[in-house]
Amino acid sequence: MLTRQKMRDALRANLPFSLWHMAGFASRVPSYWHIDRSKALGIRNQIGGLPLYVAGNIHVFPPESLTAYLNWHHHGVEFNESRTEARAFIELSRGRSQLIDVGAQTGFMSALFAHSRSRPSRILSVEPDPQVQPLLKRARELNTDDHIDWEIAPTAVSDFSGRLLMPVSNKLHELTDNVCKSTEIEVPAATLASLLDGIDWSPDIIKIDVESFEYEILCSSLPVIETLKPALQLEVHWQMLARREKDPRNFLGPLAAIGYRGLQSGYRNLDRWLRAGRNEAVSRFSLSAQ
Repeated sequence: MLTRQKMRDALRANLPFSLWHMAGFASRVPSYWHIDRSKALGIRNQIGGLPLYVAGNIHVFPPESLTAYLNWHHHGVEFNESRTEARAFIELSRGRSQLIDVGAQTGFMSALFAHSRSRPSRILSVEPDPQVQPLLKRARELNTDDHIDWEIAPTAVSDFSGRLLMPVSNKLHELTDNVCKSTEIEVPAATLASLLDGIDWSPDIIKIDVESFEYEILCSSLPVIETLKPALQLEVHWQMLARREKDPRNFLGPLAAIGYRGLQSGYRNLDRWLRAGRNEAVSRFSLSAQ
């Protein structure tokens, strides 16, 4: 499968450097525009700190950390697929007030949900990696208002409850002794159903970004999802799933059968989801049940 990244690498290796450099600058112009817009809006609105404007006047405050700032900048301001995902998430979450953020990392999506709510809302940010949990807690401090009830669960979500050996995927950019030297870490794990048993509310939107372990979560949670029918902001890691010999049709097919359809025209139905999997290493789906 010739992915976009492989195509970029092939062009980078074969084009004259000056031509590649010029093309790279041209491709970055939209990002420069959005970065400048975000800074200008912060100045015009006289907002302290380092607000990042994602869409319209919706802004978030990243934790005072190079790791968080780079991550939030990439997802919210630069012109790329992650920023497109953030804007689709805002659209998908319109009118919804109860988010479970599975794989919350440093809290960008949770903060974005919090800042785009005008009525009382609830957030459960689920993140098992102890490296980024302090940043997630700081994100909550910086982005919570009186009408937002934001909890954090330091656990992984899987197809069983107990202890899980999890690959370490978060990268810290700070020079600190807290950086995990191992490639795997043991963390507590819970099923989505047991996680819901621990709270007194039901989500109307769930975001899942867990580096291919969406397979275990969704395959084991289809009855719960069929009952609640929450909106789903879902990353499907096609290549990682293939390496793990997991077939994403085992959860995408049932989701389509339940009635889930994509918000984006290119990801409208099961056929288009599977077509995306032939061209993309990772697909970012915004799904709602019809």
